[in-house]
Amino acid sequence: MEQSTVAAAQPALQEEELEEQEQEQAPRTPYRTPPGTTFGQRERQEAARVAQLIASQYQSRWFAVDTEVSDIDVKKESPCGHGRVTCLSLYCGDNVNFALPGEAPKRQLWVDTLGMDDEEEGAAVMEEFRVFLEDPSIRKIWHNYSFDRHVLANHGIVPRGFGADTIHMARLLDSSRRGTKSYSLESLTGDYFKGDSTIQQRSKTSMKELFGKGALKKDGTEGKVKKLPPIDEIQRDPEQREKFIDYSAFDAKATFKLYEVLREHLQGRVCQINPPVALACNMRPGWTMWDLYEKFWQPFGGLLVDMERAGMLVDRDHLAAAQIQAEADQQEARRFFQRWASARVPAAQHMNVTSVAQIQQLLFAGVQNAKDPTCILEPGRKFKTANVDGFIEEGKKLARKHIEFELHGVWGPNKKSPLKPEQVTPTGWPAVSVPVLRSLAGKPGTARKALSELPDSSISSVDDIDLVEDPEGPWLNDPELAPAKAPMVNLEVTTAETAKLEAEAAENGYGKLYAAFGGGKDGLEACAAVDALCNVGAIDTLLSNFILPLQGSEVATRDVQGKPNRIHCSLNINTETGRLSARRPNLQNQPAMEKDRYKVRKAFTADIANGNTLIVADYSQLELRLLAHVAECKSMLEAFKLGGDFHSRTALGMYDHIKEAIDQGKCLLEWEDPTSKPPVPLLKDMFKSERQKAKVLNFSIAYGKTAHGLAQDFKTSLDEAKQTVERWYADRPEVLKWQQAQRMNATKHGFVSTLIGRQRQLPDAMTSSSKAKGHALRAAINTPIQGSAADVATAAMLAIGRHQRLRELGWTLLLQVHDEVILEGPKESAEEAQKIVVDCMENPFDGKRDVLEVALEVSSNIADTWYEAK
Repeated sequence: MEQSTVAAAQPALQEEELEEQEQEQAPRTPYRTPPGTTFGQRERQEAARVAQLIASQYQSRWFAVDTEVSDIDVKKESPCGHGRVTCLSLYCGDNVNFALPGEAPKRQLWVDTLGMDDEEEGAAVMEEFRVFLEDPSIRKIWHNYSFDRHVLANHGIVPRGFGADTIHMARLLDSSRRGTKSYSLESLTGDYFKGDSTIQQRSKTSMKELFGKGALKKDGTEGKVKKLPPIDEIQRDPEQREKFIDYSAFDAKATFKLYEVLREHLQGRVCQINPPVALACNMRPGWTMWDLYEKFWQPFGGLLVDMERAGMLVDRDHLAAAQIQAEADQQEARRFFQRWASARVPAAQHMNVTSVAQIQQLLFAGVQNAKDPTCILEPGRKFKTANVDGFIEEGKKLARKHIEFELHGVWGPNKKSPLKPEQVTPTGWPAVSVPVLRSLAGKPGTARKALSELPDSSISSVDDIDLVEDPEGPWLNDPELAPAKAPMVNLEVTTAETAKLEAEAAENGYGKLYAAFGGGKDGLEACAAVDALCNVGAIDTLLSNFILPLQGSEVATRDVQGKPNRIHCSLNINTETGRLSARRPNLQNQPAMEKDRYKVRKAFTADIANGNTLIVADYSQLELRLLAHVAECKSMLEAFKLGGDFHSRTALGMYDHIKEAIDQGKCLLEWEDPTSKPPVPLLKDMFKSERQKAKVLNFSIAYGKTAHGLAQDFKTSLDEAKQTVERWYADRPEVLKWQQAQRMNATKHGFVSTLIGRQRQLPDAMTSSSKAKGHALRAAINTPIQGSAADVATAAMLAIGRHQRLRELGWTLLLQVHDEVILEGPKESAEEAQKIVVDCMENPFDGKRDVLEVALEVSSNIADTWYEAK
C-alpha cells in the first residue's frame, strides 16, 4: 500500500542531509516494502476529514512532519522563495488511526499536495492542513526544521508549534560526528536503532538508489551511473508512486522515533554547569542535557529560522559598482606582476599568474624537494596556454589549440633560487600560499609606496615590458634571447650585507625578496610585484565569495517589482564548539574591515525607504573575559575591571623592563585625554614588540596553542618562545591551573563542558595515540572558552528575540556574526531599542546582573548600513 520516508529529494534533498549523505560510504540496507500502514490521500474531501480528525482527537499529540520538495537546487538556492512542496508526511505514534471506517488501521499519514493531474486540487489539499500546521498548540517535530519551514512559507503557510529539531538534538548529544557518521536522518537512524529489536526500524535507503535512472547508452541500455529524476515526476509516475509514498511517509516515522531515542539519551546525561550561571538561570542540581535543550537550543532553533526568513536587504547597485572596480584592480595587479616577471623571464607574459606550479617555477626553480633531496624543482619547465591569438607555427597550416612556453626562475636561466622555502606542500615542494607570498612581499603596499618615493619612480624594468604576443611566437628558454630581455639578479652579496638588508627590510616592512634581490630598486620592485600577486588572489576571494554571490537570485527573495531584494542565508549550529556557521551565502565570513577595500558591508543596508535603520552591537573581548571568569584569574579580572588597553596591561605584567620604564616615568600605560598629547610615549608605542607578543599570547593560550606554534608565530627560537609563555603564565597562574584541570577532566571522562553545561565529546583524549590525544587536549582548552562564548551569544539573542518592548517597537534580529548581532527597525525608536539590545547582551542569563566575575562589555552603533555601523 502506501508508506514511506522523506529525504528532501535531489534536486530537493534537504541541504544538510544532502551534504552529509554525499559523505557516506557505508553499505545500505536493501529496500523492503513494508505492510500497508499508511493512509495516502490526495482529495480535498479526505484531507478535510483527516485534518478534522487531528483537531478533534489528536491535538495533544506531538507530530513528526516532513516534506518532499521540487523546483529547487539545494546546493545553490535558499529555500526562502525557492521550492514547491509536493507532499507532506505526518506521524504521531502507533496508537492512532487515519483510515476510513471499516478499513484496516492506518497509522502513518501521507498527503499529496501536488495532485496527479490537477495542481489546483493539490493546492486545495494543502490548504486543508493549514490549520494543523499553523496551530501553535500542536507540537511538531522536524528533521531540519529550517528547510521545511521555509518551503511551506513559500505556499503562504507559516508553521507554528515548533517542538524539536532532531538535527539540533543530535548535535547537542554529540557534536563530533563526521564522514559516515553524519547528521542525516539515514545515518542517525542507522546508528541509534542498529540491533534494537524493540523498535522495528528500517534503515533509510537513498532516493537515488530507489528511484534513480541510468542515462541511456547508444545501444539503448541503461548506464550504471544513476541520476535522480525530478521529484514531481517520480511522485506522479504510476509505476513508482506506491514505492515513493512508502519511502516518503517513512521519514516522518523515522523522525518521530529518532526524537524519542535522542530525548532519552539527553535526559540521561547530567550537565556540569558553571555555578553562577546555574544559580542565575535556576538550573537545579541534576539538570540534564534535555533540560538544556528545552531552555536554550529549542527556542534558539526557532529564532534562527525566523532570522533566516527575515533576511537582509542588499544594495545590488553598490555591489555592481564594486564588481567593476574590483575586476579593474585585479587586472591591473595581474599586469603589474606579469610585467615584472616578464622582465626577468620573457615567457612569463604567457603564464597564468594564479597557477601554483608556475609561481613555484618562477620563485623556487632549482630548490630541493623537502621529502626527497634527490629531486629538485627543475631549472626550466614547459607549460601550455590557450592559443587565443591563433598563432600558427612555421610549416603548419592550422593553429594549435594550445601553445607551449618555458619558464625558468626569476633569478635567471639555470640559476638556483636563493630562497629557502618557509613552508612545503604535502609532496615536499615549496608552498606558494598566501602567507608565504605575503612574507616574501612584506606589508601590503609598503614596497610600492617606497618605489613611488624614489628619485626615479618610473619602475622602468617593470613598466617597459609589452605583454602583446611576440610575432615570432611563444617565448622559450632561448639562451641567446633570455639574457637580453631578462636582467639578472646580483646574488654576489656577503653574509654581512645580507643581514644588513634583512634588518632594513624588517624595519621598513619589506618582504624577504628585498634582501634576496640585493635591496634598492630591484628589491622593492620584487616585493611590490609579489604584493600585486597577493592582491590578485585577495580580490578574487572578494569577488567569488562576496561581491558576485550577493548579487545572485539563488539566495534572495524578490520585491513587489520581482527584483531580487533580501538575501537569506542558512544559519546552522554545526560547529563542534556550538558557534553558528552560515551558508548560501556565508555572511559570517565577511572580509575584515581593514581588508574590505570595496566596502562590501556597505551593501548590507536597512530598508531606508520605509524609515528603517540598523543596530549593530558587538561584545568586547568576550572570550578573554570568559577565560578570566572560568579560571578565576586575579590578574585578568583586575585588568578588565580597570579597563583600557588589555594587551598593554598584559605586557606590563610580563616584562620587568616595562614596569621599570613606567615607574621611572619614561612611558605611560595609557593617556585618557584625547585633546592633548601625552608627555612621554605610551606603552603600545614604546614597546610595540612586547605588546604584540602579549596580544598574540592572550588569544593563543586561550586556544591551547603551544610554544612550538608560538615560536613560528614570533619567528623566534623554541627556547625564546617558551620563556615568553612562561612570563605570561607567571602573571596568570590561575589560567595554567585551570587548563591542567580541563585536560585531566577530558582524559578521565572524555568530554568538556561550557558555561551552560553543553558537552563536547573528546574520546581521543583517552586514547594512546599521541597525535589524536594532542588535538583532543587542545580542544579541551579552547572548547570551554569558544563554546561558552557561543552560550553567551545564544542567551543574549534569545533575550533580544523575546523582549516584548523590542517587538512592540518593530525591531527584528537579522544576523549574528561571531560576537556581533544586527537588528533592523524603525529609525524613530532606534535609541530606545539600542539601550534594550545592549542590556540584553550585557545581562544575557535571564536578565540577572553581575552573574559572571567579569562584566560583559558591549559596544553598539546605529547606522543605515553595516559598514557605517562598524
